[in-house]
Amino acid sequence: MSRFKKFLGAAAILPVALALTVAVAKAQQFPSKPLTLIVTWPPGGSTDVIARLLAEPFGKELGKPVAVVNRKGGGGSLGTLAALNAPKDGHTVLMTTSGNHVLTPLKKKVGYRYDAFEPIGQVVAATLVLAVRADSPWKSLADFVKDAKANPGKYLFGAVPNGMPHLTLNGLAKEAGLKIVHVPMQGGAPGAKALLAGDIQMLPANASSAASNLKAGKFRALTNFNANRDPAFPNIPTAKEQGHAVFGNPFVGMAIAKGVPQNAIKVLRAALKKVANSSSFKSNAVKTGTAITYLPADKFGAVWARDWKNYEPILRKK
Repeated sequence: MSRFKKFLGAAAILPVALALTVAVAKAQQFPSKPLTLIVTWPPGGSTDVIARLLAEPFGKELGKPVAVVNRKGGGGSLGTLAALNAPKDGHTVLMTTSGNHVLTPLKKKVGYRYDAFEPIGQVVAATLVLAVRADSPWKSLADFVKDAKANPGKYLFGAVPNGMPHLTLNGLAKEAGLKIVHVPMQGGAPGAKALLAGDIQMLPANASSAASNLKAGKFRALTNFNANRDPAFPNIPTAKEQGHAVFGNPFVGMAIAKGVPQNAIKVLRAALKKVANSSSFKSNAVKTGTAITYLPADKFGAVWARDWKNYEPILRKK
């Protein structure tokens, strides 16, 4: 081959090589545009509160703004599917919860399983409280249990069907021998409105979604379902303290669809770890009634698998 032909061949290859180099460089530049953080529940609920608190410092750490978008409906499945079907470039992240990630796909066919996603990290293992109106005659869990036993079927509670609050209160009812009536809700915020309006008598809810009404004196919390008292609400006794060994700690964290480049996932995980462990973020979260309980990706993924295994026999028909 003549030198001239060799030159032409090299000249033809050079643009292709340059294009590939530019493409690789762009792929490694993450994030390259603003991010979307999908919340699968209505505005004002506990997940929405923590997502909006997280968005600004998370975006600052990434160097791009983060917009919180609420995609409610279907027990959280509509927003989860939106995150799953988004472009696999890492710019759409899911603020995921026990409800949409594990419980909803176990109880009905929604087009995904827990392992359709990669874990970024847990932010919260939420505290569930049993809230009543401040003018309720019940001053303690014992008051409620005694009254409910004497009046089977009289009292109503609101919760997302087969969500963690629903399952936890059903667990209390079974353990204490109570007959109480479930009123389906679309999230914590609608449940709070129903309790305030007197449409229901009790609300099992994440403490953060009930925090403003608790602090304003509109709600009273009879108990929480943690193993220990919550530092954000040290005066609320646990159910175990009051003689009922019933527990419920729904998770809230970040996930992203499988298929996103690992370099993007690595950046997201590092940013979340730094923000979630910062003293300023933790302090701001406590002000909303939320104690941060960060877990890295591997441990958060283990929580998904554990909960799927634990609740599958309860929710999935054989």
